[in-house]
Amino acid sequence: MFSLMKRIRRRRRDEGGAALVEFAIIAPLLLLLVLGIIEFGWLLGNTLDVRHGAREAARQAAVNAGTVGAMATTACDAMDFSTGQIITFTDGATGKVGDTATVAVVMPYNSLTNFMNAFMPANINTQVEIRLEQDSSNWSTGAAPACP
Repeated sequence: MFSLMKRIRRRRRDEGGAALVEFAIIAPLLLLLVLGIIEFGWLLGNTLDVRHGAREAARQAAVNAGTVGAMATTACDAMDFSTGQIITFTDGATGKVGDTATVAVVMPYNSLTNFMNAFMPANINTQVEIRLEQDSSNWSTGAAPACP
C-alpha cells in the first residue's frame, strides 16, 4: 500500500508541467477568439452608429428641415464613434413630394485591436431611403462636408 501511494505521488509530480504545456498550446487560440469577439462587437457598434446617423439625417431631409450642411451636422451629432464620415444626399428624380430621397454615409473603419485588420472592412457603408414629405427646396443632391 505504501509503495502504491509513493507511485501516485511520483506520477502527479511528473505530470505537473503537462498542464502548462497544454495551456501554452490552447492560449493563442483562446486569445484569438476573445480578440475576434471584441473586434466584431466594435464593428457592430460602429455600423449601428453610422446607420443611426444616416436615419437621423434622412428624417430631417424628408421634411425639408434645413440645408445639406444642417442635415450633415445632425447626422454627425448622432454618430459617436469616429470622425471623417462622408455623407451624400440624393433627393430623387424631381425632389418633389413622394420621391424617394437617399442618404448615404461612408465612414472609415478604425479597428479597435489592429489585430484582425485582414478580416475587417476598410469602410462602413450605409444607405437609407426615405419618402419626401416636403419638396426638397432647401437642399439638393450633393455631398456634405465630412464630419469634424
